[in-house]
Amino acid sequence: MIELNEDRVQNNLSMGRTLGVEQSDLDQLQPPPLPGARGKAYLSRLPKTLQVAFAGSLRASAAPGGGEVQMQKTRQALGSYKVDARYWRPWEMNWEEIHCLHLFGSEPEHLSIVQAARSHRVPVVLSSIAWFDAANCWREPDPLWKRSWNSAKFATRQLAPWLPSWRRELYHSVDKILPNSHAEGEQLVRLFGIPSEKIHLVPNGADSRFARPSSSWPELEELGPFVLYAGRIEPRKNQWTFLRAMQGTEVPIVVLGDPVPGQEAYYRACREIAGPEVTFLPRCDHEDPRLESIYANCGCLALCSWFETPGLVALEAGMSGVPLVLPQGGCTHEYFGDFAKYVPPHQPTAIREAVLQALKEPRNSLLASMVQQQYDWSTVARLTREAYVSVL
Repeated sequence: MIELNEDRVQNNLSMGRTLGVEQSDLDQLQPPPLPGARGKAYLSRLPKTLQVAFAGSLRASAAPGGGEVQMQKTRQALGSYKVDARYWRPWEMNWEEIHCLHLFGSEPEHLSIVQAARSHRVPVVLSSIAWFDAANCWREPDPLWKRSWNSAKFATRQLAPWLPSWRRELYHSVDKILPNSHAEGEQLVRLFGIPSEKIHLVPNGADSRFARPSSSWPELEELGPFVLYAGRIEPRKNQWTFLRAMQGTEVPIVVLGDPVPGQEAYYRACREIAGPEVTFLPRCDHEDPRLESIYANCGCLALCSWFETPGLVALEAGMSGVPLVLPQGGCTHEYFGDFAKYVPPHQPTAIREAVLQALKEPRNSLLASMVQQQYDWSTVARLTREAYVSVL
């Protein structure tokens, strides 16, 4: 378990049980002391409004997903905490005006951006948005030689975290890493030798508007309580196995999302195996009010991905207590505990049984209350600002 820094004690005391902190760990934590003379002098030198530059993957616009929503919503919420966050544009960025650079995602192109920030003495924090699993090396639709090579690299990384790689260089070059979960942070420490004091936990969030979703989509209302499967259509999201598992049930299903570029064949395979009760809808922009209607009318949310960290759609559906069927892989259990059903993504029978059972359950007000209190974007913004202050 990652040791929590003092500047995050109060937040982790409130959400520690949900994020998997042992009670013995919580008992040892004490509120941070009031700053001394030097601390007060330091805080007084901080600018009233922090200027932060945001940068994500250069390929984000081709297939936007949860990472892009996380960046967008964090940026919006930071305004309430006196942080002026702007998107990084290299041709017009004046480094002298920036107090901190915030990167989203573990991308090789971020190394050159970190180097540029270093040359101007601008501190850098990184939302890693990463998950490492040996089995995933074999699930990618790559040639056999490449999957074997990736498996060998993963095994070597576990034995020798000091071995160089672009990921290790990136993680060691930034000032703080902001994983979405304890489990993700522990992986970074174990696999890349990251000092634990560099880890600053910032959970993912959900928009509070989903706590009271509207229902203004007549076509969806006519379906009755349906199973919602939302996300980019690609092998990692495992839509094909889910659709295979649900064959013959005659349960209405809505698959929401666009195929990732290069995964058109996988998308066609999903369409071919889907029965007449399956409706495919293109991706909704996150601000589209129809997204609220989809959550309002679904009977349960199913995510049978190979892993999720924890999946923004799970948090958004959980905002109104929608029954959840989530994958065992990733950090889903750390977020939702006993509030969800967890399935092995390679077992159609288990997926089918969990989904059919979830459809019989009413919305869970305790789940809704937990998500609303602990995973709103305001909490994310407050913890993110703490990370900025700690590196300035």
